[in-house]
Formats: sequence, structure tokens, C-alpha cells
Amino acid sequence: MTNISTSGIDGRSLRRERNRQDIVDALLELIENGETEITAALIANKAGLSERSIFRYFDDVSDLHRSVCDQAFSKEIAIALIDDAGTGSLDTKIENFINQRVRIYTMNEKIAPAARSFAFKNPIIKNQIVRGRKLLRIQIIKHFEEELSALDKQQQQAAVAIIDSLTTFETYDMMRSDQKMSVHTIKSILTESIRKALQ
Repeated sequence: MTNISTSGIDGRSLRRERNRQDIVDALLELIENGETEITAALIANKAGLSERSIFRYFDDVSDLHRSVCDQAFSKEIAIALIDDAGTGSLDTKIENFINQRVRIYTMNEKIAPAARSFAFKNPIIKNQIVRGRKLLRIQIIKHFEEELSALDKQQQQAAVAIIDSLTTFETYDMMRSDQKMSVHTIKSILTESIRKALQ
């Protein structure tokens, strides 16, 4: 009897987790497909569940948004390392650094604006974004440590601030969406700008 009961509980838990994941995947897919008017009914239909069931698996809309952002941030961590970090010539370092940033931002072209929108009402998501920006800024300092060490403290701060500003998602998105630049053009602009900042 105990085994049957435990099996039933385990089955319900697995079904609950599967349904939660289906809802998260549905919302993430809608965002990545460029949907702008996303309703609970649309999410439910995409997930193959009833609209009412969404709020059986999530406390509220913020809880759902947080789960979606958690999944997106987890995927980002997998590609967040810079290839051969801190090694090679300056040209190689800049190339590897820019390639990493473009990888991250290309993967997050749709979810990043959504996450920033969610952050207005969700302090947990806001903190995740702030923490992510800090980690990316630390990468700049470590990756270009040799070049930065040749500058005085004020110049170092200025160089890091310039590179950080040039390589935010917002800057990348502005060049891609507003100015309709190709990824190749963006890489060329960033390469020259970062080189100048470090010199």
C-alpha cells in the first residue's frame, strides 16, 4: 500500500513539474516568435493546457515571468564564457570578446527586452539583470587585464566604462533594430572602438 501511495504522489509531482515546464516553454516560445500581445489564453493554448490551470502551477504572473527568465538566464550561462579568456594578442582578445557578446545577445534578442519589461514589476528579475551586468563587467576587467594595467587608474575606469557601455544588450539592439546594421558591421565598429578605448 505504501508503495502504491508513494507512486501516486510521485506521479502527480512529475505531472505538475512537466505541466509547469510546458507553460514556461510555451511563454518563452511566444516571446521568441515575436508575439507582443501574450495572454493567459494564448499561453495555455500553446502549452496544450486550460487557461485556469496556469495559475494552479504558478502563484501569479510574476512567478511565471520569473520562471521564464530563470530558464533564459540558465541557457545564457552555458555560453557566457569568453573563448581563451585573457590570452592571445589584443586583436585576438577583442575578437573573442566580441564574438562572446554577440553570441549572448543574438540568443537573447527576444527574451532580453521581455525580461527588462518584467523587471519593472519583479525585483527578483531586476536583481538578476543587475547581477548579470556586473558579471559581464568583471569579465571585461579580467579579459583585458594586461592592457588595462598599462593605464593609470582613471584611464582604466574610463576604458572599462566605455567598453561596458559599447557592449551592452541595449547598444547591440539599437544598432541591429534601430540602425539596421549587420552583425559584421557591428563587430567592426566594436573592434575599433574597444581598441581605441584600451589605447
